[in-house]
Amino acid sequence: MEPLKIARLSDHLSVAPQIAAADVAAIAQAGFATIINNRPDNEEADQPVARDIADAAHKVGLDYYHQPVASGQITAADVQAFAANLAMARQPVLAFCRTGTRCSILWLMNNRADLDQALATARKAG
Repeated sequence: MEPLKIARLSDHLSVAPQIAAADVAAIAQAGFATIINNRPDNEEADQPVARDIADAAHKVGLDYYHQPVASGQITAADVQAFAANLAMARQPVLAFCRTGTRCSILWLMNNRADLDQALATARKAG
């Protein structure tokens, strides 16, 4: 299993590609308090299901939010829900989807006031 690639977008938010239940203990050990899953179940046949990741998160004391967002179809409601989840979540947060891009876009769209800086941060993080 290759190591999980985590990209830090801010002091409170990092993003990652798809995680597995087996990754959750290491995520907790890395200091994260909350996981936000932006990937719908069954997007791909071999991806882990949200319930398994949620169960693993709760076993190690992490909060878990499942906010599925369809790839390439982010709506204003998705952006608002992501902002609400971030506002409620214990910090720091690790958000994930298939590649981390959806999570990054949701974060970018919540940071429009300083979009140039947010884009530069996202590019630097990978």
